[in-house]
Amino acid sequence: MTIRKTLWGLLAVQLLISSVAWAELRVTPKFSLREEYNDNIDLEHDAESDFITLITAGYEVDWETRLFELNLDLGLEYEKYLDNSDEDDLRPSQGTHLESTFHLYRDTVFLRISDTYERVAIDEGDQGGIDNNLTNLTDSNRLEINPYAQFDLSRTLQLRLDYQYENLWYDEEEGDDAEYHRYSATLTKALTPHIRTSVSGGFTQYRPKDTADSLEDETGEEEYDRRDINLGLEWQPIEQIIFAGNIGRAWLDYDFSDDYDTNLLGLRMDYQLSRTLSLALAYQEDITASVEDGAQDRKEYTFALGYSDRISVQFDLFSRTDDYVEQNREDDAAGGSLSAEIPFNDKFGMNTLIRYTDYDEKSPEYSEQYQRYGFRFALFRQLRLGRISLGYTYNRNDSDQRNEDYTNNIIYAQLALRW
Repeated sequence: MTIRKTLWGLLAVQLLISSVAWAELRVTPKFSLREEYNDNIDLEHDAESDFITLITAGYEVDWETRLFELNLDLGLEYEKYLDNSDEDDLRPSQGTHLESTFHLYRDTVFLRISDTYERVAIDEGDQGGIDNNLTNLTDSNRLEINPYAQFDLSRTLQLRLDYQYENLWYDEEEGDDAEYHRYSATLTKALTPHIRTSVSGGFTQYRPKDTADSLEDETGEEEYDRRDINLGLEWQPIEQIIFAGNIGRAWLDYDFSDDYDTNLLGLRMDYQLSRTLSLALAYQEDITASVEDGAQDRKEYTFALGYSDRISVQFDLFSRTDDYVEQNREDDAAGGSLSAEIPFNDKFGMNTLIRYTDYDEKSPEYSEQYQRYGFRFALFRQLRLGRISLGYTYNRNDSDQRNEDYTNNIIYAQLALRW
């Protein structure tokens, strides 16, 4: 009863307020209802089916004044399972976020506050699929508070000083809740109107909520301090092309495990080939944080090609290697995706998503290699306040571990409205 009252109450307020827009403030209510049949909700070899209802209600707020800019996407979603009521869930809607910047003092001192709530994969090597909201996923909230100061030392030289606090929370116990404290300085120099260089250094304290007392303590995570330095270069020979790169080094200082150091490297090209066509190429080496297995040294290639006009198409490729710092584990993954939206006329159209991943996980305790692919196809009709869609999703996992194979079929209908 409480859940129904909450959702109906939020919807009633939306209908009363509708869309509000002033010169500095715009508020846009939104609502969606999705009904689906899913023949394998747990993505297991032995499939279990169910009917699922997903109700989402929320607001988008854009507010800009002389003192601050604020973007807020806030909502609730309720997921109801017909036969598996223990999986019912009321939570903030996926993609709920706050992004704001406050001008504290004379275009010199600023405060950035960001908060993002989303569902993320617990282990990228485990089950997954398009439109799956249950298996190997956990709710995550990332709060960032970032006061910083910018100083123009000369016409071409700028200094930026940052302190960044980050609070990371996961709903499932497998997730490593943690706090980060980062202190950094960046010096940027414009050599010519088309070339900029930078040097930056930082010190980061990683402090998990459940801290390990020794290397053998499996009840908590090990804390570490990170130091890093980077040299950067950005070159824009013409307006349509930007080349950017950085090279550096990072050092991780552990209390119990062996200390770890690695290279930092980034290369990127963004090319706006035409008004409708864009291209991006990138390579990145950095240390990232996994959800449950500590720090990982990631090397990743990415390619993106996008077309946007009456028809929109996005094509992406990736290849990455994750070497886990605190475990004897290495993951290799490669794949890509193709998404498109094609209107037939002013009211009817179709959209589709195709995704493929080749994954290889290697460790002394467990190894698996799988190929995972899936697609979604939907027809839609535009309404005055949104659209209604009817779609089908297919997922398939082919693993060298026989019990890890699964197939998933989803049929759904969805109504999405914006006032």
